Amino acid sequence: GAAGSSAMDAFSVSFACSLALCAAAYMGDLLMSAPLADSSRSADDAAKAEPDVNGTAEASEGTAAPSAPKPAKREFKRLQRAYLAAYLLAVFADWLQGPYVYALYSYYGYQKREVGLLYIAGFASSAVFGTFIASLADLYGRKRLILIFCATYALSCLVKHSPRFEMLLIGRILGGVAYSILFSVFESWFVHEHSTQRFESELLSDTFGKAQFWNGVAAIVAGQIAGCVANASQSKVAPFDAAALVLLVTALIVGRHWSENYGDRGVAMHVGLRNAVHVVVREPKILLVGIAQSCFESAMFTFTFLWTPVLQERFQALGREQLAVEAALASASLAETQVGADFGESVAPASSALAGTLKEIPHGMVFSTYMAMMMFGSKMFVRLMSRGVGVSIILLTTFALGIIGFGAAAASQSFLLVHVAFIGFEVACGMYFPAISTLRAELVPSDQRSAILSIYRVPLNILVVLMLYADWSIAVVCTSCVALMMIGLCTVVRLLWMTNTNTSRSQPDGSLFSAEATASNASENGDEMIELGRASPVKLARPSTRSSKA
Repeated sequence: GAAGSSAMDAFSVSFACSLALCAAAYMGDLLMSAPLADSSRSADDAAKAEPDVNGTAEASEGTAAPSAPKPAKREFKRLQRAYLAAYLLAVFADWLQGPYVYALYSYYGYQKREVGLLYIAGFASSAVFGTFIASLADLYGRKRLILIFCATYALSCLVKHSPRFEMLLIGRILGGVAYSILFSVFESWFVHEHSTQRFESELLSDTFGKAQFWNGVAAIVAGQIAGCVANASQSKVAPFDAAALVLLVTALIVGRHWSENYGDRGVAMHVGLRNAVHVVVREPKILLVGIAQSCFESAMFTFTFLWTPVLQERFQALGREQLAVEAALASASLAETQVGADFGESVAPASSALAGTLKEIPHGMVFSTYMAMMMFGSKMFVRLMSRGVGVSIILLTTFALGIIGFGAAAASQSFLLVHVAFIGFEVACGMYFPAISTLRAELVPSDQRSAILSIYRVPLNILVVLMLYADWSIAVVCTSCVALMMIGLCTVVRLLWMTNTNTSRSQPDGSLFSAEATASNASENGDEMIELGRASPVKLARPSTRSSKA
């Protein structure tokens, strides 16, 4: 039928376009970086060729030679590679499962209400256990908790072989625990190592940007591999087996190449958690960052539940509409050419053939398309940062795109419009994650990072649980997500206003966005100030290591 064919064509075209955009963004970065590298080498050659008119006075004073930064750069690259290798394998295992979570539950015969309960179990688990697990990471070691993550998440994959609701529920609970570790402890480990080895803080945003870009690559590849594995094995549980194998490799890399680090070990776990809560409440900027994160990510995790039924519903509605049209046309044609013939003998086969076009959406292809656009968003983040766009402006853009995406899903029954709106939301996700990571790296104290990030996730998971437990219609859930995005947008505006007000007070006779004003303010306020709205690239101070007991 034309409906099924046109819809499948829309999926294929959107996937091809998303890959083309990512390739163009990546090639653009290569073309931009090549002249910069050439000019840098030329400047280095000129410096080496220039005679030393002052003799060796600088060397005798202990100043580092021009080649001194190279070992530090090699050490940073080694740290960055160790972090990215383990982190990207961990998220690759997560992405392998993404396209088939809802599909597997549906295959086992569970309806939307029951699937919603399984999702609720995962988010509730993350909310309840996540906070304590992050404190355990600070106290007993982040590397150790990441190894536990690998074992826990692999077990949650393996229990999906059972169609029993109880076993699937256990799997979701284990997955919720693993999720808390994935989205807090990995980042905490890297930021601590980066700070301890005293690398330039500007390199944090570079690492987070690369992590998000290759995260998108991993997601695209994972979506395709998951589809191939599921089709080849004729089993929707096969992608989860593949994810368990990837988690085993992740554990081997972490165990071999990562060193252990800790948070605030001088206090008991419950005291450390209480201190982290006090920091969040006492520091307005840290609180605002948490509100913004909870609003965006609660809507995003709700989206992981929504996108399959939303697209499937509109995809099948499109097919039914086309089926009715083509059946009517076939009936009219039959009336003209076979007067007096038996009507039903020819119309029924045509209707049956058209009904066969009402298939499932290509989960792997749709998932890969969304992940490709998320990757494109991460490249947009790097490009915007390099052109002097502030972190808060990027975050404002992500919330605006979220409002548009969920608003379209709530108001429109058009399959194509909703698909395009979801694509725009994935671009927002690609910009959001490196932006919020950069912001957190500046504002959240390193010694309490895991606990504070888990505290951020408590309201996030509560919001998701409430929306799924209420069993609202898709339109109502999408409208709720629009409201969350609006709250998050207002929160970022408030954070930007607070920062600009502080900058104005510290430099009353200068521009709010001038480099001089920001530098002066940063020197006065230490490492708690970040340039959120200035028109030049963000310069990050080292993450604070102050104790919350101060």
